[in-house]
Amino acid sequence: MFKKYIYSSAVIFFALTSCNTEQEKLKDVSKEDVTVTSEEDTPKNEIVYAIPSPNDQYDLLRSLSEEVKKEIVNPLSAVNNYTTIEKQALNFGVYLSDAAYLLRYEQGKKVFLDYLSSLDKLGQNIDITKIYGEELIEEIENVGADDERLYEISSENYISIYDQLIENEKGAELSMILAGSWIETMYILFNTAEEYDKHYEIEEYIIDQRYVLENLIGFIKNYDQNDGVTNVLAQLNQINSVYEDMDCQESNLEIEEKEGTVMLNGGLSCVFDESTFTKMKSTVFEIRNSIVS
Repeated sequence: MFKKYIYSSAVIFFALTSCNTEQEKLKDVSKEDVTVTSEEDTPKNEIVYAIPSPNDQYDLLRSLSEEVKKEIVNPLSAVNNYTTIEKQALNFGVYLSDAAYLLRYEQGKKVFLDYLSSLDKLGQNIDITKIYGEELIEEIENVGADDERLYEISSENYISIYDQLIENEKGAELSMILAGSWIETMYILFNTAEEYDKHYEIEEYIIDQRYVLENLIGFIKNYDQNDGVTNVLAQLNQINSVYEDMDCQESNLEIEEKEGTVMLNGGLSCVFDESTFTKMKSTVFEIRNSIVS
């Protein structure tokens, strides 16, 4: 049963984010960032999500990089290659991440509709039905060129998918979707970072993903009796082992609020060197390519 807690709002993500710079350099989170998710934007069944959705992830990436790399996403033409439940669930997550990425970079309504068609095809066999119906398509068609509204719809759609899997007690499938989505997000982050020490802020963002990974592993361990989940758990642990090899220092986390701004100082502070950056990048790329192949 779904008794685990997975926070998908930005609140927990930023609260867990460590300061990866000098101690006196505090992480500022404005009131605009620290928001309480409304009841309409949270999943049903009293589930609270501790893993940021792809939409949450790309909101921050968009603020760090203006460049979109359309060529790096998994081609929609590959959708017919995925014939097992494991591959379908993992690549459902991959395509959710790709769609959120492209929509965050204002790639338009046609992109969204193309992804809906492929997700609908994959979703039929993993018990995700009645989400991509005429009502949703009509809503998208009526949006016109409003990229922000399209992005909001994609985020709402993401929550609807989770709700349906929760209601149908499809924990293993949900676990693989979560894993596929996060691995694809890491793949896109590393592609955006490009090479070691080129985009320091994106490197920091990748380092902070260790908290997301810990929550993800903690959740999907509950379904490791499923062979597909066991396989992806082993892959996630490969990435986690690279995080464990990083140079990290820990200090007490202090949280202060002053004039509407939350100030975080301390916690676990880690940095990449060229070796760990290269190793993690190659590990993520290898795992991602095994999923989409």
